[in-house]
Parts: sequence; structure tokens; C-alpha cells
Amino acid sequence: MYSRDEVIIRIIEEKGIKAIPNLIELLEDENPEVRELALEALSILAPEGKDYLLKEFKRRFQMNLHDDVVLLYLAELLSDFKCLEIKENLEMMFNRFSDERAFPLILENLLKVTQDEKYLDILETYLDCEDVDIEEICIMAVTELPSKKSINILLEKYYNTNNNSLQLLILDSLVKILTNDFDLVPYLRDKDSDIYEKLEWHIRSY
Repeated sequence: MYSRDEVIIRIIEEKGIKAIPNLIELLEDENPEVRELALEALSILAPEGKDYLLKEFKRRFQMNLHDDVVLLYLAELLSDFKCLEIKENLEMMFNRFSDERAFPLILENLLKVTQDEKYLDILETYLDCEDVDIEEICIMAVTELPSKKSINILLEKYYNTNNNSLQLLILDSLVKILTNDFDLVPYLRDKDSDIYEKLEWHIRSY
């Protein structure tokens, strides 16, 4: 039996970017492990296969399918490369999904592509919902734009929730923000010394 990493390596070494069409098909597989494996392989092939991924994203967008999970996967892959060509498409995708968990994912992609704080404002509105899954997605999405505003949003949520797992996720997310922009460390230290002390060791270890 091959390990997960070995399977990905074999796919990439044997097929290269020629594997992309088949990997995209696997994003619709019923088995979540298969979907995750395909997504990981695509993320490795994405730099070389970006043009194909963008073409496939545009094609699927034109199909106007409802709850098209593959479209979300492709948006994630392309937004990792700050692909501005999908910005307008992303803004029109909200009414295509019935599952509200898709909304913060779309906002996360818009945030990655544009680095525009206005999407932080919209994400913040989802942080007060009663769905923990959505709250978790939003907390992780906020980290895509390291800023004082991101820190403020996460700090407010930290003190407004009694959910320990959410609080731990917020602390992890703050570490991610600070390690992506160390210039924000003094801001957090001045804003909330107690939280800073909780994170200081993790920040210094980077």
C-alpha cells in the first residue's frame, strides 16, 4: 500500500499536468479522502497548470450549476495565486449555493485575490451566527489579510465566545497573522498584553 504522499508523488511524476483533467473529475468523488487527495495534487500542479485551471473555472462558471463544489475547489486553487481574473465571478457566486458554509469560503477567496478590507467587514457578520462550522471558516478566512483590523475582529470574537475550540482556533489564527506580518506584533502587544503573553513563545519560535 502506498502512503498518501506517495500516491500524490506518483501521480505528479507519472502524469504531470496531463493529470489535471482527471484530478478535477475526482473532486466530485463521493469519498472525501479521494477529493482531498485530488485537491492536494492539484495544488502542487497549479503553478504549471494555472491556465488550464482558469479555463476550467470559467467554463464551469458559464454552466451556471447549482451547488457546484468543484467550482469552489477551483476558486480556492486560483485564489491562492491571487488570480484577479476570477474576482467578478466570485462576486456572482453567492446565489449559486444553498449551503451557507460556501459564503465565507467565497469571501475568503475574494480576500486572497483582492486584499480588500471590505471583505473582512462582511466576514465579521458571519462570526455571530450559531453555526460553529461557519464561524471556524470565518476565523481562518480572516487570517488571509494580516492587518490591525483582522486582529481586532479576532480579539472581539475571542472574548465574545465561550467555545474553547473556537478560542484556540482564534489564538492559532492570531499567530498566523503575526508570523505573516511581524510589524503587527507591537500592535497586539499594546492592544492586549494578556493575549500577547499567551502567544509570545509561538511567535518567537518562528
